Amino acid sequence: MAQPIGIVGGGALGTLLASRFLAKGADVRLVSRAGGSRHDSLKRDHPSLQSGSDFGTLRGSSLVFLCVKAFHTKDVARSLAPLRLNGASVCSLQNGWGNMEILDLALPDVPLLAGATSLGAYLDDRGLLHATERGTTVVAPWRPGDFAFAERAVESLRNTGLLAEARHDARSVLWRKLVLNSAVNPVTAIAHCTNGAVMQEPGLFEVARLAAREATRVGEGLGIVDPDFDPEDALRSILHETAGNISSMREDLSRGRRTEIDEITGAIVTLAESLGVPVPVQTALLTLVRAAERRPESRPEMKRGGP
Repeated sequence: MAQPIGIVGGGALGTLLASRFLAKGADVRLVSRAGGSRHDSLKRDHPSLQSGSDFGTLRGSSLVFLCVKAFHTKDVARSLAPLRLNGASVCSLQNGWGNMEILDLALPDVPLLAGATSLGAYLDDRGLLHATERGTTVVAPWRPGDFAFAERAVESLRNTGLLAEARHDARSVLWRKLVLNSAVNPVTAIAHCTNGAVMQEPGLFEVARLAAREATRVGEGLGIVDPDFDPEDALRSILHETAGNISSMREDLSRGRRTEIDEITGAIVTLAESLGVPVPVQTALLTLVRAAERRPESRPEMKRGGP
């Protein structure tokens, strides 16, 4: 695996990808704002790893994966633009809606790929990586003429042993991901539970099911939902595949960090309003998570003292 691989974002997903590529002998360049023990461990096991906060490290990469929060996309796009990533493609594996439009404006000459993955990965309180690698990563070109780059990205992922497939319609891939994120992430964050617990608790599953249905109707109004997409089947599948996973929104909320609720659920609610599609469950979840973000004393991990 001679072609250099760039990864932006040193969280759970970025660390998982870095470890898989390094295990196959790839030349990996990891750009992250923070290091930590997990990156020190990667460096010890793989001295060839180039890591740090300098985006210039990515020069020469053949493929760059973006694994950062959606609210950092503008900053990342501005940092990538001057690099002139000749011959490279950029694959966003981010949550939320609107990332690709930002990248498209900043990187008009770079092949852009939209990715959606069901790989389950999270970092525990000690910063240790926990991952389930059974999920599939779907990659699609943002611009129709770049399908060959999507196929190359899929081949790179498969060479690490991960499941991956290429599709043609990036918007339908991203909306499907948004449907599932909007159904799972807010529910697990509010209920403070694993993804699998949503399947076990009928009340939680019903909320998630209704949220998925609402998001699908919005996507249908936009004309970007595959006709054979069944949100309930997809929801059951993702909850099964990632049963032991802690969603990024639950992790962020419990640690007092900003969540991606505006980029996920907020985007759906805004688009629903423009279409005149009622989304009461999505609206309620948006309100609840925003309120929880403002009330750190209500988060389980942040409580101190007696019962």
